[in-house]
Amino acid sequence: MLNKKISFGLLAVLALVGAIAVNPIAQVMAKSTVHTTTTVKTTMQKPMGCPFSMASGNIVQTAEKTAMFNTLIAALKATGLDKTLSDPNAKFTVFAPTDDAFKKLPTGTVENLLKPKNKAQLVKILTYHVVAKPLNAGNVLSMPMINTVEGDNLTISLKDGKPFVDNAQITKTDVYATNGIIHVVDTVLMPPAPTDMK
Repeated sequence: MLNKKISFGLLAVLALVGAIAVNPIAQVMAKSTVHTTTTVKTTMQKPMGCPFSMASGNIVQTAEKTAMFNTLIAALKATGLDKTLSDPNAKFTVFAPTDDAFKKLPTGTVENLLKPKNKAQLVKILTYHVVAKPLNAGNVLSMPMINTVEGDNLTISLKDGKPFVDNAQITKTDVYATNGIIHVVDTVLMPPAPTDMK
């Protein structure tokens, strides 16, 4: 009787082992299920950061990292606006003219503006390129006019499908810094002359 019980028990174990051995599909599905669950979990744990927090420097630092804005940086430093645009507690939009944009100005204009006696005029020009809040490309193109730190308004338009701010083409958009957004322009923007000038 005891031998029969052992025999039946042995047969049951062998049958179970045989079932697993002859059913590799079940093994593959089991492994696949575990792998799929792990993959989904990993994907869901990926961090999602905002563009500002993922930027590597403030507006001035971001501009300095390229070779496109040397004249702009020099002008900002000459007026002290580099400190304003480095403020971690504020956010700005800057329509940043490239070095080539400054070269379009009449000969001697930049050198003259950088003189200490013309600081007020240079500040007026530079602040006409700055908006006191962050605006991405979508925001900019949805607004016909944007008020600047200088006080006057920039005009936004599309010409042949290309975005313009006043008479300057926006050649690159949405360069994020920790404290704002830079849009690259190909022309230096000039604020309108006071209406009381004769």
